[in-house]
Amino acid sequence: MEFYPTDDLRTSEILLRLDRTCEAQPEKNWVPAYYFSICLLDGTKIGQCDLRIGHNDRLYIGGNIGYGIDEAYRGHRYAAKACGLLLRQARKHGMEYVIITCDPDNRASSRTIELAGGKYLETIAVPEWHNMYDEGYRRVRVYRFDLAEVQAGSGINDRETVKAQYKTAEKLDIRISIHSKYSTNKQGFGNWIASHYDIRDGMSVLELGCGTGDMWAGKQETIRRCSRLVLSDFSEGMLEKAKETLRGYEGIEYRVIDIQDIPFKDGEFDLVIANMMLYHVPDLQKGLREVRRVLKENGTFCCATFGEHGMMEYISGLFSAGSNPGGSGSSFTLQNGGEKLRTVFSDVRELRYEDSLEVTDVEDMVDYIKSLTGMSELRKLPREEIRPVLEANMRSGILHVPKEYGMFIAR
Repeated sequence: MEFYPTDDLRTSEILLRLDRTCEAQPEKNWVPAYYFSICLLDGTKIGQCDLRIGHNDRLYIGGNIGYGIDEAYRGHRYAAKACGLLLRQARKHGMEYVIITCDPDNRASSRTIELAGGKYLETIAVPEWHNMYDEGYRRVRVYRFDLAEVQAGSGINDRETVKAQYKTAEKLDIRISIHSKYSTNKQGFGNWIASHYDIRDGMSVLELGCGTGDMWAGKQETIRRCSRLVLSDFSEGMLEKAKETLRGYEGIEYRVIDIQDIPFKDGEFDLVIANMMLYHVPDLQKGLREVRRVLKENGTFCCATFGEHGMMEYISGLFSAGSNPGGSGSSFTLQNGGEKLRTVFSDVRELRYEDSLEVTDVEDMVDYIKSLTGMSELRKLPREEIRPVLEANMRSGILHVPKEYGMFIAR
């Protein structure tokens, strides 16, 4: 069997250093395997893990993945993060699923597996012929990871696409501008969202995907009520823009954070916010589990998104464009977001924001279309071909564009 490169197995906190590989030994019913040291980014070894490629009766008991974290480094979810990296390596081999098992009495290990995304299958007896029986194990909890569900997506939720789209604030500023100039609901979507936060004195707040930071401009009183306010974004460039927007505001921390790997302890925040960004997340369920983890037991998650029958559907219909980031294939919309949130949160409420655009200068709409990453075929059209289509749909000098926006409040 070919062993694949492992240089990409790292997060913002840890990396897996390959120690050795082992070929299959069919006579012993052993499959090919990788063995790694789990290390901090400075090279400090903090544990070890291994990945076994393939499936058989022995592995259903023993699992495809083994791991251990040195006692001094426990409590930081390094084991769950290492498991996530091993799942990435398993996908390279075309594995459709991975099995991980643990002692039923080891709740810490069970928690690690569940945080990494494992689905509990059963608790079964260890047969006497298995080597784990000789090691003293009598029963194991069996978890399965379906790798198709944790496979990174493409396009609107592809990591590199999102990085490119939000490297600077320019394209986002274009998209914000068209709403501020032409929206019929003068309250403003951002103000409407913020009105539902219910931030009280002493609350700790984390925003993921803060963008330009405009949502917090002019809200010094709300900021002062926070015992801690962390504004974060996946893009360093966007975070710099937020710092510029909020220059002079006190009491704000700025962090580059990936929602799939939030670098905070369990139960740190009263409120987590993630507006207009969950459809970009490659492994949405992992991201939602991370949000639930860092929230206090009675904490609240607020997340805004678009619907499937708003601007994107309208624009696609005008041009019969093929790629529609607001369509049914989007990973988090008003239509499917509630169902996804309910896999992690028990109480989910949906709120709708009534609005539309009345555009009087089609050049602004052309700029908007050219700023969109998802509608790749439409963006390839020259401005000279986009403009007359928009003009042909104006009525009395106004292009009426439907909008479908809203938010979820989850606990």
